[in-house]
Amino acid sequence: MSKRYRQLLPIPQSESSSNSQPSGSSATPRSPGEEPLKRQRINTQLACNSCRKRKIRVSLFHSFTPYLASVDLSRLSSAMAKSRSARPVIDAARKSHVSMPRPRVHRRQAKKPNRYWNFLRGHADLDTAFSIIQSRIAQPVRGQRRGTAPEQTRYLGLESELMARHSLVFPTLQSPESIILKKLFSTSKKATPNGDNDAQMSNNEPNPFPAHNPTHAQVPTLTLCDDRLKKLNIGFWTSVPIPSDLAAKVVSLYLETDHPLLGPFDPDLFLADLVECRTNYCSGMLVSAIMYWGCQMYSGIDSAVGKYIPEFCEETEKRWSSEKMTDSLLTLAATELLGLGYLGNGKDHYVLTYVSEVNSMGRRMGLFGVDSSVAIAKAKQVSPDMQSATSYTAWGTFNWIVLMALFYQQPGLSYPEYPPAMPIPGHTWHHSSEGSPQSARQTLQETYMGDTFPVLCRFWRIMHGVTLKYYRDQPHPRESLSSHITLAFAEYKYRELIAWGETLPPSMVRSEQSPHHVLVFHIWFHVGILSILRPFTVRARGSHKPLRLKTFPCRRSSPDAAYRVSVNQLKRLVVVYREKHPCSSYTMLWHTALIHVTNAILGDTRDPAWRFYLFYCVQSYSNLRGSFRFAETIGRSILSMTLQQGDISAEEARKLMEQFEENRLSSPSDDIRATFMADLNLAMTDPEEASVESLSDKFEDIALFREFTNGGGSSADEPMESDDNAWDTF
Repeated sequence: MSKRYRQLLPIPQSESSSNSQPSGSSATPRSPGEEPLKRQRINTQLACNSCRKRKIRVSLFHSFTPYLASVDLSRLSSAMAKSRSARPVIDAARKSHVSMPRPRVHRRQAKKPNRYWNFLRGHADLDTAFSIIQSRIAQPVRGQRRGTAPEQTRYLGLESELMARHSLVFPTLQSPESIILKKLFSTSKKATPNGDNDAQMSNNEPNPFPAHNPTHAQVPTLTLCDDRLKKLNIGFWTSVPIPSDLAAKVVSLYLETDHPLLGPFDPDLFLADLVECRTNYCSGMLVSAIMYWGCQMYSGIDSAVGKYIPEFCEETEKRWSSEKMTDSLLTLAATELLGLGYLGNGKDHYVLTYVSEVNSMGRRMGLFGVDSSVAIAKAKQVSPDMQSATSYTAWGTFNWIVLMALFYQQPGLSYPEYPPAMPIPGHTWHHSSEGSPQSARQTLQETYMGDTFPVLCRFWRIMHGVTLKYYRDQPHPRESLSSHITLAFAEYKYRELIAWGETLPPSMVRSEQSPHHVLVFHIWFHVGILSILRPFTVRARGSHKPLRLKTFPCRRSSPDAAYRVSVNQLKRLVVVYREKHPCSSYTMLWHTALIHVTNAILGDTRDPAWRFYLFYCVQSYSNLRGSFRFAETIGRSILSMTLQQGDISAEEARKLMEQFEENRLSSPSDDIRATFMADLNLAMTDPEEASVESLSDKFEDIALFREFTNGGGSSADEPMESDDNAWDTF
């Protein structure tokens, strides 16, 4: 050994702990003649200036120390005891909590650990949470050039921020969801030759759109939601010869499936009068409208019920013609359900008429669309027995009008000026000293309703301002929405939705046990976000430069990034909803998510799973056509959009169309009307050409044009890399 160095003595046995040795040195004592090994360089993250001056290393643990020091570690440790990956962090944190002083952390250095700590607090599966954090901090991205971001992680910054700060409405991928997604994705790869999900279909492949077979479908046990329905005498209310026990099942199916989302009448008061044959809170027109809508739903379970649909349609039309001039809560609720029945039955050119009628009647009755002073004066005239019924009908019909405005986006649509002034259902009415109605929270008695409808009332009240600004105030002739709406307004509404989402009750949090209507609420929530942000995306503006959201600290917080985050959430919701809830085949209230997902994937076919989602959305409409005739047309329109945008060849599009129509349930000569929007970007400037029926009728023209221009080949297709880990980003 060189004489310049002092000889080192062996480590005493009493102090031979792993922590007493410097990292990188060997635990085996060396002979006096050996040269001491140099300390190995350790791959760590960049240190801040303070750490450089003190010449200390930086680790993930040091970054977390300031935040762990302020936490009740005993309580956290018990909650995380089962997590293997969490134990080393907790043990180290407990030691630091007792023996280490709280270090000073530079503000820039603190941002990322604070975000990850919030991420840990809001995540139920701790093993998954730690694996996500470790992968995002430590693992380099393969194939990434220095200074560039890969395609799949371009929006990771904003998505991570939203998941950490607003986990109620932007939850991370949970274990049950991940299992469902990976199972479907692996099944899709096995069904594709050579595992190439971007390859064209061959003539020998099975039909991806199977025939509707209600007898083999997975359906829930149809028990009555209320025992009072056992006493139903349907003959008192209708002349349609349907058995009372079957009618009770139809009413029960509607109340359990769609009423928590629509709520146009008080279900308890309605059921009491329905079985007792009273007409205070029930009427023949309302019963006929429920049966018209409910029989369409039930035909997805039992196709024999379909024979009653035209009979209830005719009866409801006749009753509406004779009662439409009489303003009443029952007529208002029945008109909403009649409009929905027309929409599902492929007659939606009448729907706009019913939207206008509901808006006019609600304004005349002082329920919505009038100044608050007028509404309060009207509310004082309501008897205590009518207060709950009034709240349900006012908010239920108001919500429906806003939903239709967001869904149709057509010029000439009727919009209420103001939301209802009366309390949201689930609140009780009383009068304050000033005489104005106030509200106090009470629990909904209907177990199948939950808290979904009151929450939706608040959601649609926020979206009401969006529909007024975006669609009612749009100039004519139509221009791009971004030409008359400021990004500041869109960002304000986006922020308002996110902040309000943090106030959701525990029953509305997404989980494995969530009822179907909770998932539909989250679907509508993200559809609302997409509707707000779409006009400001690069694709909608026809620009290559993204805009900047100013209220987010993330540097990549653009409308495109925020739009992509909600698209990813919506993809997961669509798959989980359809796989976990059989009602996805006989309720159409969730199908707007399919339209938005389709528009998103056709706008970005670089997504490795775009073809899977395209087939999945068309398959979902294939399942829905067992209940609703309009699903036939919208399946055609989606294939037309795909062909028009050059994502598939004309030959493959014809093959898919042929397979989709093999199992159609309606005759090709049937006049199915569907005037709502399919191409959402085109709808901003030309709603007539963007409608479902317009795109459906133009399939052959588009296919011929593609064949003559480029021989039917698809120049826009790029080879898709198969990657199981792609699902981890959804």
